[in-house]
Amino acid sequence: MKKIIFLLLIVLFAYSEAKNPDINTAIRYIKLGNTYREAKDFDNSAKYISLGLKTISGAESFDARYWTAAAYEYLGYLYRDMAMFAESKSNFAKALDIYKKIIRQEDGSQSAMLSVINKLAELNNSELPLLKASAGFDGETASYSGRKLKDLPTGLPQDIKNLVLKDNRFKSIPDNLMALRGLEYLDLSDNRIKEISPAISNLTNLHYLDLSNNKIEEIPASLSALTNLRELNLESNKLKSLNFNLCALKELKILNLRDNRLNFQEVLNLVKCLPNTNILFDKYEKVEDDEDEETIE
Repeated sequence: MKKIIFLLLIVLFAYSEAKNPDINTAIRYIKLGNTYREAKDFDNSAKYISLGLKTISGAESFDARYWTAAAYEYLGYLYRDMAMFAESKSNFAKALDIYKKIIRQEDGSQSAMLSVINKLAELNNSELPLLKASAGFDGETASYSGRKLKDLPTGLPQDIKNLVLKDNRFKSIPDNLMALRGLEYLDLSDNRIKEISPAISNLTNLHYLDLSNNKIEEIPASLSALTNLRELNLESNKLKSLNFNLCALKELKILNLRDNRLNFQEVLNLVKCLPNTNILFDKYEKVEDDEDEETIE
């Protein structure tokens, strides 16, 4: 009988451990992610905060819920720093919802979160395209999303690091953008870009490049000069083949090739030459002679 009780206790303990993830590890990830944000390393910031959220998922203790809210708050600041206001507001709202449920004092985190969201709304509605330090930014970030631009705005500081030009009318990457050699984050998604200029090789400090939702048909060899790239998004273009100079991008953590017209064997070869890169691509169907179908991802 004692042996049975002992075994039951072991099972209950194991079940309890499975239901209660390592909160201390999650907290370390979340704090580390926020430290990376302060260092302007946006890729690692997103990576570790998201890892913290995944680690803490499912836990119901006060600490777990508090740090889940904190993680969403840090993601809000991260997207704010990247001038991605919709994503920032969404994460701040998630944080606020949790804070309201677990904190009762009137001057708690939920009140501070409301102030942050209100300030973000002011920034989002501002006519000033370049965000100033007095508004919570450091002058290194500018957002021109949805401005119907065809040319790069004048007056950008040469040392700017983060530039958002999504949802405009660019047909090519502006030549004068190539002079901004300090750029680390560049978002040109949702435009009408048909080709990537060879001069892109000048932007050797880029960590993040988003060219999704354009009309790009081929990848130039010059892209391989961006050896500091950690994330490259080419989703929803018109690519039919790959340039294997991409194999030189050894620091690349994420490569998104979804919604193109690529040959599966080429994708497979790229996967082999970039073993440490998470390559996102479409599902492919291989039709056998006997008409059986095999889906390969």
